[in-house]
Amino acid sequence: MALRSLPSLRVWLQSSSLLAVVAGYSALFAFGSSLAEAERLERHQRLVEQISTGLSTGALSLPLPQGFGVQAALVLGDQYPERPALRLVDDSYWLISRTVLLSPADSIVLLEVRQNITASIQSQRRDQFLLIAAAGMSLLLVSLLFRLVLWRGLIKPLQSLAGELSLLSADSLGQRTLDPVGQSRELQPIIEAFNQLQSRLADAWHRERRFIDGVAHELRTPITVISGHAQSLQAEVPAERKAKVALIAAESERLGELVTVMLDLARSDAGRLSLALESLDPELLLVNVFERLQTLASDRLRLAPPARVELPRITVDPERVQQCLVALVDNALKFSEGPVQLAVSASSDAVTLHVHDQGPGIPESERIQVLERFVRGSTAIGTRGSGIGLTTVNLLMQAMEGELLIGDALGGGADMQLRFKPSDRPPAP
Repeated sequence: MALRSLPSLRVWLQSSSLLAVVAGYSALFAFGSSLAEAERLERHQRLVEQISTGLSTGALSLPLPQGFGVQAALVLGDQYPERPALRLVDDSYWLISRTVLLSPADSIVLLEVRQNITASIQSQRRDQFLLIAAAGMSLLLVSLLFRLVLWRGLIKPLQSLAGELSLLSADSLGQRTLDPVGQSRELQPIIEAFNQLQSRLADAWHRERRFIDGVAHELRTPITVISGHAQSLQAEVPAERKAKVALIAAESERLGELVTVMLDLARSDAGRLSLALESLDPELLLVNVFERLQTLASDRLRLAPPARVELPRITVDPERVQQCLVALVDNALKFSEGPVQLAVSASSDAVTLHVHDQGPGIPESERIQVLERFVRGSTAIGTRGSGIGLTTVNLLMQAMEGELLIGDALGGGADMQLRFKPSDRPPAP
């Protein structure tokens, strides 16, 4: 069974406080009503006793004088009377009781006393109305005060804490500890526990980055040796073994590229990714990449015609841009069967290098996920890959203050875009 989410703490506390106020006033209302009724019965009982004593001593005679709101009469009965009863007569409230006055052998003489308590009932209702009005004002006041207290003592500190937590990142773990002094006493243990957790995570994160960085460095030397010997053996081994040696050389080169990617990821995580920025002509940069990659797939790689206008220059690291384009072209050749085209375009605020293919493309719902580490799109099922190629391109583009975008090519396929901000044009010679 699915767990129900907890309601808002603010709503829960405010509702609980209002219910407590309502319960308190309800209890006060019930207690006041019971107390008023008990007082009326007690006053009525004393009145009945005074009238009974006066009749017995001859100090009073029936009927009683008018104007006092009390009527008394003697009646015969055959059973003892019940408790006093309240009756409404002509818009007036009367409290009626019968008391045994004489008890002969054959019948019982009862003293019936009727007391007009309309004024008392009206006074009680007026007090009840004032109590209800006071309860309403108290609810409003408690609601406003509790809202203010919750805002100043809970909501605002939590929002401030959430703002400080949102500024934390993996690279700043352990460097931006939260100050518990400025928080409420209830939040201070949470902040101290979070600071301790942040310190432990920072230590684990640094150990992991040092491990990846060290492993990548240690692997580069043996891989380079294997690749070099495999390439030299290709000219020495018999023809029937050249295919195996060529496979060793290709796989060692691929392994070297993976190690380079791992090293770039580790350096990016540690904030130590080095860049050699230069102001370059984007078309010339694209031509250099095309000439370098043409040996991989000369029959499929295409270069778009040059632009008709002079394009703005871009400030980039040429080696890193070539690394990004090589990764994108490699993906395009791997996941498509038609030609792959390199192109460049420019607008008023961007210069974009394009890699067009005629493959299945990348669904729009997956374009954010495929930039994450070790995530591959649904169109990559059944092909080899590590799932870190686009991640590396995205990190390198961010380091060069660029952007990796995924679009749809005309006629189908993917349009992988490396978008840069244009730099100032070079001065005329």
